[in-house]
Amino acid sequence: MEPWILAVIAVIVGGTVYCWLKQGNFALITCAICAIVFVVVLVVQESTASGALGDLAFMPDDLTTPSRLYTVLTSMYSHVSFEHILFNVLALIFIGVFLEQSIGTRPFVLIYFVAGLVGTLAFAASNWSTPFQGAVGASGAISGILGAAARLYPNERFSLMALIPMPLWVLSILFVFIQLLIAFSSTDIAWEAHIGGLAAGFLIAPVIVRTPLHRRVKRMISLSALRKLATTPELKAIMRHIEDEEVPDVRSAWIEHFLSKAICPHCGSKLKVSREAVVCQKGHIL
Repeated sequence: MEPWILAVIAVIVGGTVYCWLKQGNFALITCAICAIVFVVVLVVQESTASGALGDLAFMPDDLTTPSRLYTVLTSMYSHVSFEHILFNVLALIFIGVFLEQSIGTRPFVLIYFVAGLVGTLAFAASNWSTPFQGAVGASGAISGILGAAARLYPNERFSLMALIPMPLWVLSILFVFIQLLIAFSSTDIAWEAHIGGLAAGFLIAPVIVRTPLHRRVKRMISLSALRKLATTPELKAIMRHIEDEEVPDVRSAWIEHFLSKAICPHCGSKLKVSREAVVCQKGHIL
């Protein structure tokens, strides 16, 4: 395996692990990683005159070739053109950031990768007779994010390609209709990955958001105490999420996010959860 491919894999894995541990900004960091991979591919292709994109692209035959299994991951961060990556980045920024902030980073990461994997397998199954047909792009995973958002927040309004804002459930139906049009055209867009990813995100979202992925704050301070700490517009916005959220683990995630942003009212130092109690760096217990 070429050193530059190892570097790309390291960036993808490193960025994902960082977001998982820090529980934040996966959608935005994924955008940055996609941009980095896009630039790396351009540089390698320019300097070596080789098909660098093909080295990262997924082909159905890769499932039977152990040395090429890494493409299941790298293909999700690779793009054919500037327009291709731009559309995916915009989708991640507008819908991905919203969903990640709503359900928490860890559930979002799981939905993203499961949907991406299902989308890849759907493409492989549909193109098994052409084992060297390549596919790249984050579209399968992002389609899963759209499906998950439409399942969990169907009435949230977004726009697609500068159209009139519409509820997510309408947007997802329009997305499926577009994929069916693509399926009956002669384009080389991997519509199978889009449909597979969308279906996966729609089906698994309710299960994943209820999976205990966050450290719960069991000795919880009262909501009234939290409201007293909400002294900035950002904290007040997070407080509204805490009050409105019904899923226990998602509420727990919002509370931990709130505490990471708030400061101790006694000394102004940062807060943390220690032995199921909320304390500041100087030992004040809330």
